[in-house]
Amino acid sequence: MPSDRAPLLSLNGLSARIGRQTVLEDVGFSLNKGQCLAVVGGSGAGKSTLLRLILGLRKPAVPVAGHLCFDGHDFALPKASSGKPMGIAHVPQSPAHGFDPLHLLRWQWQQLLRLLGKHAAGDEVLSALGLPVLAKVFPHEWSRGMQQRLLIAMALLESPKMLILDEPTSALDPLIAAQVLTEIQRMAQERDIAVMMVTHDLALAARFADQIAILHQGRMVQTGPTQQVLSAPSCDYAAELVAHRYWQQENPETLAAE
Repeated sequence: MPSDRAPLLSLNGLSARIGRQTVLEDVGFSLNKGQCLAVVGGSGAGKSTLLRLILGLRKPAVPVAGHLCFDGHDFALPKASSGKPMGIAHVPQSPAHGFDPLHLLRWQWQQLLRLLGKHAAGDEVLSALGLPVLAKVFPHEWSRGMQQRLLIAMALLESPKMLILDEPTSALDPLIAAQVLTEIQRMAQERDIAVMMVTHDLALAARFADQIAILHQGRMVQTGPTQQVLSAPSCDYAAELVAHRYWQQENPETLAAE
């Protein structure tokens, strides 16, 4: 990525509270077009709060400080009047949050195609993610993994500038997860889409992310290129994560080819 290119997203000094409790403190990072950033941290680190605030969602956490620049537009995060960034697609951790349970999946997919005017591209995206042409099925008739892949297809179909994946492999078995993320990586690079993965899985970050940001107890304790973070952790928590060498055991190309 050229060094003279302005970041697509730049976040500085984000702090947020739920009531009187500080849940994020002085968080910041940047992300370029076509790049993949993994935000890694354990339960309660503040990962979900962070992605919600980037999306412009102010509940339950309320930003008390911070500045976001996305695609050349500036947002003073404590001010609700500053609006929400446009051009970000979000795939939630639970597919139940992405579908209307009372409508057929085919109907929901066709509504999106009609809205975007992309009927010709629909089957190609489904096929790339290993999904069949949609039949007359309701969301509950598909596995959570298939539902999650369809949500990813919907997000990619929108041609976003940035894609946020919340625990993207939580509903997928390891082989399918590797195949899906490899395909997302290919599409994102072809279309210059920035990808932000929120995950507790350092192995996932090691395989697919260009950059890693480690979040611990609401603070961003280390950020940098993936290999730099893995080979030279700069704090005790990062060192503890990296010490579990399981993330070195698999190769994404091998998994995807199996």
